[in-house]
Amino acid sequence: MEDQLLQDLWTDILPIQAHSKERQVYPMQKPEQLLERIVSALSNPMDIVLVPFCGCGTTLVVAQKLGRRWIGIDISPTACKLMDKRLRKMHSKHNIIGLPRTVEELKALPWVEFQNWVFEKLLHGRVNPRKVGDYGVDGWVELDAPTQVKQSEDIGRNVVDNFETAIRRMGKKSGVIMAFSFGSRAFAESARAHNEEGLEIKLKTVEEILKKPSHHK
Repeated sequence: MEDQLLQDLWTDILPIQAHSKERQVYPMQKPEQLLERIVSALSNPMDIVLVPFCGCGTTLVVAQKLGRRWIGIDISPTACKLMDKRLRKMHSKHNIIGLPRTVEELKALPWVEFQNWVFEKLLHGRVNPRKVGDYGVDGWVELDAPTQVKQSEDIGRNVVDNFETAIRRMGKKSGVIMAFSFGSRAFAESARAHNEEGLEIKLKTVEEILKKPSHHK
């Protein structure tokens, strides 16, 4: 109501709905209208808005829109990439500091973050939403090739052999295994599958894709 102090119970702002244009499919996402009210009330233009645990970056987007400077912090590289994408649409001039750039940093990532990094880097990569009954397929790359991601070194023949079974069940003729390194028996099994069964199993290392520029801007 006009001329009445704002109360601490706000019922005029609806939560993010499934059909909302601003929905990012991110846990705990708040409506921009809510953050606009908070940032407007508690800061002035050109103030610095500090946002620890900034998730999908709604507060940063609002701060940018309202002419505030901002600093966002989040431990998730996936979240940082999403924030970057949203802010670039607003022509924001910003830098991302601390994204993993070395093999050792990637080894230290939580599994889900490592998997997301792999599919963000590989051509047309997308993560498999199914975590049960997925036949060991973590996602797909390139021309819909099933892909398995291993956050480990010296991958052996058994991994390649099991993956061959998985892609046969899916009716596919090719697939990709992504890891930090492979043993000689893994390469031997990949060659055998190609020569004897016509299955093309590509063995890609993290170091290979680190040397390539990202296919996503």
